[in-house]
Amino acid sequence: MLSAQTDPDQILTTLRRRPLANVVLLKFLTSRPEGVRVHQLVSGDRVATLLLIDHAFSEYDLATYPDAHASAIIASDEPEMTRSLLPFVPRDRVLVFKLCSGDDRAIVGEAFPMERRTSFISYTSTDFSLTGETARIGTVTAEAPFHLFAAQGHRAAWLQPLMERGEAFTSTAEVDGECLSGCFAFKIDGDIWEIGGVYTLPEARGRGLARGVVQAALAELKRRGLVARYQVEDTNLPSIRLAEALGMTRFLTLTHYISATVAGR
Repeated sequence: MLSAQTDPDQILTTLRRRPLANVVLLKFLTSRPEGVRVHQLVSGDRVATLLLIDHAFSEYDLATYPDAHASAIIASDEPEMTRSLLPFVPRDRVLVFKLCSGDDRAIVGEAFPMERRTSFISYTSTDFSLTGETARIGTVTAEAPFHLFAAQGHRAAWLQPLMERGEAFTSTAEVDGECLSGCFAFKIDGDIWEIGGVYTLPEARGRGLARGVVQAALAELKRRGLVARYQVEDTNLPSIRLAEALGMTRFLTLTHYISATVAGR
């Protein structure tokens, strides 16, 4: 028998039982709670969760899907529970569904016309040792290469407060005092931290600098006893090769589908 979980704290507690599998849900629930609505169904130890994200609170979605009003992320333990979530999905607006299984795609597709747009692959590594040259780990905002991260669309106004709270650090490769490559890691929830913003100046590419800064960030997370998440778009072959070269493990693929309104169907 399905029961609806309505207490926000209990919803988070349930999701945190499987933090990597639910990392995307946890990321939005903890970072932009004012922009989301959540519905969770429970049956014994099985769980299905729907997160509706208003694109006014998601810069990426607002820029990438300008015709869509919201995103619907589903994480479900079985197809029939996914089906039970669909009455909570609005049918009078353009949506982006973000789904992590073919079963969910099939169930949602019965009620909503969907067109695939892209996929994001998440990797992790909890057993990592640093060898060879190391990049520099930074925790001081005055030394952070915000100009590099801006090239990837990450604003200093977002990253700087995280660093000041001890919830982010940078990893950089420098030559003669010039930062040529960098990335950062930031807290998502609990022990889960995400590595992002990997960027190398065009004139410094092909020298393994990106691998070095990501490698150092992974080692720093391991030193702190934290769990890494590294996310790449499925078309970004260099980043996929980097993750595989570092021995990272793929644990989640989240596929985006655009859906038109279905009012009256």
